[in-house]
Amino acid sequence: MSFSEATLTILREAGEPLHYREIAKRALARGLIQTDGKTPEATLNAILAVDIKQKGETSPFFRVKPGVFGLRIWGLEQSVPVLKASNTDENQRVRIPHFPSYSEVRLVLPIWNGWFRSQITGLRSTITTFWGSPQSPVDWTDPDSWIPQRLKDEDRQLAEAIWRKTGRRVNPRYIHGHWLLASNYGLLEENDSGQMLLTERGQNFVMYEQGEAVALIDEGEGLLKILTIVAEKGAGRRGDFVPEWADYLQRYSHLGSDSTITDSLGRRLQNLLERSLLSKTGTTYSITDAGLAYLNQTGGSEDTDNTNELQQIFTLVQKQRTSIQASIGELLETMDPIAFEYLIKQLLEAMNYQNVTVTAPSNDKGIDVRADIEMGITSVREVVQAKRQRGNIQRPIVDALRGCLHRFDAVRGTIITTGDFSKGTTAAAVERGAAPITLINGEKLINLLIEHRIGVRTRSVEILELDEDAFAQQYEGDAP
Repeated sequence: MSFSEATLTILREAGEPLHYREIAKRALARGLIQTDGKTPEATLNAILAVDIKQKGETSPFFRVKPGVFGLRIWGLEQSVPVLKASNTDENQRVRIPHFPSYSEVRLVLPIWNGWFRSQITGLRSTITTFWGSPQSPVDWTDPDSWIPQRLKDEDRQLAEAIWRKTGRRVNPRYIHGHWLLASNYGLLEENDSGQMLLTERGQNFVMYEQGEAVALIDEGEGLLKILTIVAEKGAGRRGDFVPEWADYLQRYSHLGSDSTITDSLGRRLQNLLERSLLSKTGTTYSITDAGLAYLNQTGGSEDTDNTNELQQIFTLVQKQRTSIQASIGELLETMDPIAFEYLIKQLLEAMNYQNVTVTAPSNDKGIDVRADIEMGITSVREVVQAKRQRGNIQRPIVDALRGCLHRFDAVRGTIITTGDFSKGTTAAAVERGAAPITLINGEKLINLLIEHRIGVRTRSVEILELDEDAFAQQYEGDAP
């Protein structure tokens, strides 16, 4: 059989949607398809994607959710629009501009349950009357103060419920993105009397952090795409991901201005960080093992081909990066102390510090490096202690560094160690009313060295990706 014929057979027998990997597995086990290809599941996924894009509603197949296909004759609900190379309304992705934290949405959904749509939207309308202007801004930081001052009746009741029942975690002023997410993705549904009730999908979203509802939203809002972009880069700053993200938005979304591109990316990166699918060191993002596992679980973004092979590549890249990090750590621990100080000098220069100087050991007062950094229109002097040791740095080191800042006309200090810091040290570094002390432990130091390409070289590998649209062209009027 052809791949399409085998898929029809398998799905008819199953009577329910299946992931393309499971379809391929069953078809191969039954001997329905024969192929010399090493990734038949990826081939099957591509063939089904081309069939749906080329034939549209006449295709027998239907993409139910990321990586999962059913038969159109079953009349299944299309949860996420099929991607097409256009940004028309029917194919639009990334629709939520003020993308929220999922943990906050999970807290708010049960509170909205039972309230009328008019009451929920009415609260936002009331709040907009107090927004103020750039010349006369309104303070929204303390809901305990502004709710009783500015709201009354149902508006006040709902705002107080949101603020208090979420343990003062969700500010009612900033829930427009939460509402758009809930309404656009059917987490709440209006009954005949106008009440908003939690749907089955909404319950799935609340109960399961990596359930079907979350996967659907992650696909529809581009989070799976962002995870794939970060995995392909290995690691990078937010700006490194902008070109690929902007291209994705241009094809599948109405969000297109520079500000909305960067803002939508930043909010989704923060969402993925909170869920531990990404990690961040300084300004550098990288995908975690949990993020790789999630990409494998969901099948990745729909516009990414050969997801199984890509997961293997991403996993190998992550493994190789971990190996390099371990090697750098071992080298740092065995470095000559003076050489270590000059390495820190090189790092600061790469981070745009100016006038970086390694101090003379005979009169350094515990200070190893001093430098200037431009902050806005002001140049600030900073001093650094470089501690090449395995154990934790204790609080007296912070106190001593802070006490000698004036000797170098410095306004802040930094301690860089190959080890780590005790809890007391961490608390002392941000002590209120005292000069700020930045703490950089061994893990963060290694990541900063990698980020600024000190002690490492990068090699690029070109990955080919299938463009199904090229095989699914629609010829109108000029067919031979």
